[in-house]
Amino acid sequence: MFFIVALLSQFTDFDLAISNLFLLDSGRFWLQEYKDLGIQLHDYPKYFSMLVGIFFWLNTITLIACNKFFFKRFLAPKDVIYIATAAIIIPVVIWNIREISAMHCPRELIEYGGDFTYLRIFDAIPFYWESGQCSPSAHASSFLWLGSFLFIKNASIKKWILFYLMIFLICSVQILRGAHFVSHIFYSFACAHLILSFLYFKCFKKRTV
Repeated sequence: MFFIVALLSQFTDFDLAISNLFLLDSGRFWLQEYKDLGIQLHDYPKYFSMLVGIFFWLNTITLIACNKFFFKRFLAPKDVIYIATAAIIIPVVIWNIREISAMHCPRELIEYGGDFTYLRIFDAIPFYWESGQCSPSAHASSFLWLGSFLFIKNASIKKWILFYLMIFLICSVQILRGAHFVSHIFYSFACAHLILSFLYFKCFKKRTV
């Protein structure tokens, strides 16, 4: 996934083309004009996902401290630990990668009235370049840890596709706000899936999907 999206991003203008679909005549992106709606669509789903993650963290603490957990009918103790670990590791790793990223968000680019040049993933970073801190999408990382449930249930490819489509729809608010390119979200997908696979192998010592 990473290399396909990276090559498309490097050698085509698909990122720009998709973002242009949501650019208004004013030079602003659609949800920049509807700022309150954009904030709600961005924040509320993220906060809900974070609350669910916190619940699993607390459950892991009670499991370790008291040998009690809340999902005995549905999950094994290792499952709870795996989910809680993914809920921490994925956002932290993706956020740290984003912090050192050279690529800027669309609304910061010259093409959309900003001050910075559009930088592709394999481009050489110009001297004295100011880091853009925009790729991969940290917003997407708030939800991608939920893929841990699919690993536990050994979900089919169809379910994985539906999962990623759902997460993409949730995260598309950032495209409509000019806060991310499509490729930024897919880079998060690839990074999160790699982390989930690694953690699953470490927790269960099984062959991953």
